[in-house]
Amino acid sequence: MPRSIINLFMWGYQEHYRTSIQDLAREVLRELGAFVEAEVLLVGARKPGSKNPNPVCVEPENGKWPLSLFDGLLEAVERAYSDHELQTVFYGDEASMRDKPMWMRRSSVRRSVESRLTVFDKENDVASFCGEVRSIGDYYVAPVIQIPNSIFSQFRPLPSRPEELGQLGERYRSLIHAAIMTVLYEATELLEKPDPGRSIFSKMRTAREIVRKAASNFMHTPGLSIERQYTHTDLFDALNIVSSLMYEGAIGIGQLILVNPDNGSVEFMVKFKEPVRFREPRWSRKILQMAAEGVGVIADSRCIYGLGRLKNTHDPDAQDAFVVTFIDHYHWVLHCGDQELLRSQYGVPKLPKEPVDKATFLSNYNRMFPIASQENGLHIWGLMLTQIDQPHGSMIVIAEDAHSEAKRLSQQGTLIEPILLSEALLSSVSGIDGTILLDPSGICYAIGIILDGEATDQCTPSRGSRYNSGVRYVRASKSRRFAIVISDDRTIDIIPKLRPLVSLSKIEQYIAHFEAANRANYHEARNWLNKHRFYLDSEQCCRINKAIERLDALPSEVGSIYIPTERFEPHLDFEKSYLVD
Repeated sequence: MPRSIINLFMWGYQEHYRTSIQDLAREVLRELGAFVEAEVLLVGARKPGSKNPNPVCVEPENGKWPLSLFDGLLEAVERAYSDHELQTVFYGDEASMRDKPMWMRRSSVRRSVESRLTVFDKENDVASFCGEVRSIGDYYVAPVIQIPNSIFSQFRPLPSRPEELGQLGERYRSLIHAAIMTVLYEATELLEKPDPGRSIFSKMRTAREIVRKAASNFMHTPGLSIERQYTHTDLFDALNIVSSLMYEGAIGIGQLILVNPDNGSVEFMVKFKEPVRFREPRWSRKILQMAAEGVGVIADSRCIYGLGRLKNTHDPDAQDAFVVTFIDHYHWVLHCGDQELLRSQYGVPKLPKEPVDKATFLSNYNRMFPIASQENGLHIWGLMLTQIDQPHGSMIVIAEDAHSEAKRLSQQGTLIEPILLSEALLSSVSGIDGTILLDPSGICYAIGIILDGEATDQCTPSRGSRYNSGVRYVRASKSRRFAIVISDDRTIDIIPKLRPLVSLSKIEQYIAHFEAANRANYHEARNWLNKHRFYLDSEQCCRINKAIERLDALPSEVGSIYIPTERFEPHLDFEKSYLVD
């Protein structure tokens, strides 16, 4: 097998480095609940005085980013360097003056790369995020993460604001922005180590650690927006501690208004003589207990100043006030005006969204019950939202054999005259133990039903009895059944698992790419197919396995890394109704 040749060579592990950053970015977005495919490219600008024949390098060199996109990049870097604002800055220490040319060079490369990507972003409807530039060999290398702009239609960011002169710290427009920049910080850290990408066991943070760090970074945004002299504090951690504390057995429910206490839009009802610092979480929790409906705790990122509210004349577009709503034990939400920005539950940050994707729910419901109308699906959706808002756990089972099942289980619950289950009726009957049994149109036949069914491999001791009984019952019959389980800890489960529809033509496209791949370019197709194993039938699994056997049999190059792929098998629950086009 001929050796893979890198024509636009910067260093020997550039591909491994790029794919590791790309995999991390995708995993971080999934951890947040944003299901889009991030892509990573590297742009290298040749150092002044280097004799390397390539003025600019792009990794991947045969990807969607043509080299012509960066025509004139070196000239743009020199112009940016000559006009850099640090040219007229003089530091009082020798080390900073020594490093200043390097800082200007790195900054100039980054700005020039960002400028070159502007046209590409507009034409391809993507957003590019450029990380810090570092020197490797003959090049200054800039890592870039691109994500589709469509994600910002689903998770709307704050409107952009001009940076205030002299303000230290970075203000982020959304949790997604903070997460992407945190990944790029990891990418920069890795670039500073010898042979970045050489080891698959790099010391980068995990996706979960990065999400937690991104949430902490994003929570600097209220402080930077509302305080003239902002002091960095871990507001994310402070709010989690306050929300986790009970007060005489009661959970904390109420609002905390993050605002400059001198803001004219603040109407105080009680003002403390001495502010209470967040570093005293039990005192802070005690104050939250005093917040009643229509009255919030007035605070900035460091201290609590009293109780009050925002006047009706306050303009949320000013971004000078943010509201934290404590909605349950260890569960809070950050808003700016009516715009939800971040959710934290048990210290785990998530993007603001419905707990279950509505489109996926409705498509799965109609796939499960073809006889059900769109109105039936929307009615069940509304019932689920009512379940979620209740302070206790509950379970609804929708079964195509609900009428006969209600009779069979009559000794294990209460049969009722069939009636369309309304949201008001659900609120009344879900307070008792047992399951509510409906047919696909939403007609209720029984309440308080104790379900039966044999244990399956999908039952797990790590989950409660309500979840496991739902799994057993749904799996116990060939009749179509659909369970909505809200556990006491507010975990939401749909049984069987909700899965989005996937394009058959896209599956075939990736299989064809994998069949034609070699050991230098199999990663992307293999990774996509790995994530979509559920959607593959036996014939497609056979084709993929043959491609795996061919790749396994190829001779290994010296110094190359090849990770074998687990063989594919069709999933027992797969149906062609999961496929489109």
